[in-house]
Amino acid sequence: MKKQNNFIILFLIIISSCKPINYIDEDYHSKYFPIELNQEKEFLVTNINHSSFGKDTVTYYLKEVISEKFLNLEGDSAYRIERFWKTDSMDNYEIKDIWVANKSLNFAQLVEENIRFTKLIFPFDVNVVWDGNAFNNQQSQEYRIESINIPYNVNGLSFDSSITVIQNYKSNLLEYENSKEIYVIGVGLVYKEDIEVLINSADSNDFSQGYEFYQELIEF
Repeated sequence: MKKQNNFIILFLIIISSCKPINYIDEDYHSKYFPIELNQEKEFLVTNINHSSFGKDTVTYYLKEVISEKFLNLEGDSAYRIERFWKTDSMDNYEIKDIWVANKSLNFAQLVEENIRFTKLIFPFDVNVVWDGNAFNNQQSQEYRIESINIPYNVNGLSFDSSITVIQNYKSNLLEYENSKEIYVIGVGLVYKEDIEVLINSADSNDFSQGYEFYQELIEF
């Protein structure tokens, strides 16, 4: 009787282990890069250019809409992201460009202006690194996770858990570069910063050449 009970228990274990697993749904980290049809997000973008003529600042509103699911050239599911912009909050949005996103068990990618970047890898941990340019022909660029599961606030929006991805960093007496993106669970990208400037007389507040780019979530 005891041998029979042991056989039944072993049989149940084998049966339960054969159940299909949806790794995407169960992967906690992949929730930082959600992709859903008709998902919309709005951002405020600030673009600052520095030159010998001084500082030129341009601000505009950016809306992203995931409008279509299709199979890409590799036969994987991909999503069309329509991006719209306007300079005045009272104006109507006009189409700006089209990007494409895709996500697998191992990574999340975004095709920006026909250049494919690997935004995240799964699973990840603090200080894990990968080549963000591994799937394009640009020079290798090391991305790394700086922080995980940190509360984050932007423009009156509060989130319980965020990650920060450092894409580039350089700082010395002559130049300063800092590129990073912040993602939150269930929303995705909420903040992007890209700075590349030359510094005058070792003064970190005095830029002679370069640009600053800031993209902040305002509605989703």
